[in-house]
Amino acid sequence: MLFNTFQFAVFLIFVLLFYYGLPRRFQAAVLLGSSLVFYTLWIPAYLVLLLAEIGVNYALLRGMLRSEHRRPYLIAAIVFTLGLLAYFKYAAMIVESFIPLLGGSFGWGFEIPEIFLPLGISFYSFQILGLSIDAYRGQLEEPPSLGRYALFVCFFPQLIAGPILRGSEFLPQLGRGGEPTWDRTRRGLWLIAVGLGKKVIIADFLLAPFVDMVFHEHAPPVAAFHWLALYSFAFQIYFDFSGYTDMARGIALLLGFELPLNFKEPYLSRSPSEFWRRWHITLSRWLADYVYIPLGGNRRGTTRTYSNLAITMLLGGLWHGASWNFVIWGGLHGLLLVVHRLVGRKNVDTQTPLGWRDLPKVIAFFNLVCLIWVFFRAPTLDLALLYFERLFSFSNPYGVPYIQVAVVALCIGLHFAERSLRLRAPAIREQLAGRWWGGLAEGTALGAVVGLAILVAGVGGDFIYFQF
Repeated sequence: MLFNTFQFAVFLIFVLLFYYGLPRRFQAAVLLGSSLVFYTLWIPAYLVLLLAEIGVNYALLRGMLRSEHRRPYLIAAIVFTLGLLAYFKYAAMIVESFIPLLGGSFGWGFEIPEIFLPLGISFYSFQILGLSIDAYRGQLEEPPSLGRYALFVCFFPQLIAGPILRGSEFLPQLGRGGEPTWDRTRRGLWLIAVGLGKKVIIADFLLAPFVDMVFHEHAPPVAAFHWLALYSFAFQIYFDFSGYTDMARGIALLLGFELPLNFKEPYLSRSPSEFWRRWHITLSRWLADYVYIPLGGNRRGTTRTYSNLAITMLLGGLWHGASWNFVIWGGLHGLLLVVHRLVGRKNVDTQTPLGWRDLPKVIAFFNLVCLIWVFFRAPTLDLALLYFERLFSFSNPYGVPYIQVAVVALCIGLHFAERSLRLRAPAIREQLAGRWWGGLAEGTALGAVVGLAILVAGVGGDFIYFQF
């Protein structure tokens, strides 16, 4: 059940009616029941897997917090959680990559198993592991109730594709219960409308058809089409994923909960380190806190720092999917981070204002990120290499698709506008609230976005990050 469907709108209305219609003491039960129903509607059998992960990891968490010897419980949680993730997500990749070598040597035959990936398993597995590691480190004094723990794992707005939550930021909210206010409701409605517009209008309607045409080799094999598809995909995946996150945060706000920001205009980054503090922020900080720092971070010398960066980004790439393309994608981003440190560049604070002097850095790094996206989008390594070949094949008898040039230019303009709106949003809301016509203006704007999204609905599909 996708956020951008009529079915989900009906589901959400019923959830809100029960949530606000029943006494406050029943609200947590309504949210947990709604979350389990939401997950069941995808593939019902995988609800058993989700409940098993919750039950086993909760038992290990309680045992850890009540024992003087916590390490065995942590190891068991890591082995169990990553073992399930590895089986469902990487078994086919392992068989396809390594077993045929043995088959060829010893005459054995193997059939690659067809395994359907449980939705959201990459996200909720990291969330479960993060809380277990925090408990091992002494950052969680008492275990939450089983119901609260289950809701922490499967809270439906962010269950499928994040943002990845920390126990320290969400368990206290669950303990207090939802705290809806008029300001949260207002922000929530705006985030839902903006996210819907990003996904349906920009990602699905304006960008996806052209990207699919070129990457599926249904377009002329010339450079102009491939460069435009390169930039189009960069914005497609951004507006698709950030659109999902906006809607997830907006739905949570309607229920009285705050979810963390996951994107801060990543294509305005001036360096690779800044990019990963702007793109998929909750994954970046998870990898930093639970992989990079435990490996030693930057505390064990220059060479070790570089290897830690490379390992972290390789694992980050592999987390995205069971394909060597994703490993290469992560490895190239790791290489950029290493080179950035090698040349002695300092990290830039994301709060530092952008100036005209930053424009060459932004343009150069944006193009590097776009080129690396080829490995992310292309189905196979061979097709990725073929794509690069066509990018730099400058014979162009077909001309330029100027409509798509305009679409990419529009996306660039919207990306710059996003930064300004994010920084000025509180002041704008305050100004509108103080005007008699403010509510009318907001309602008209929200209605226009939602109406346009409904008008072009039906041309898209799943959110891209649902496959991870």
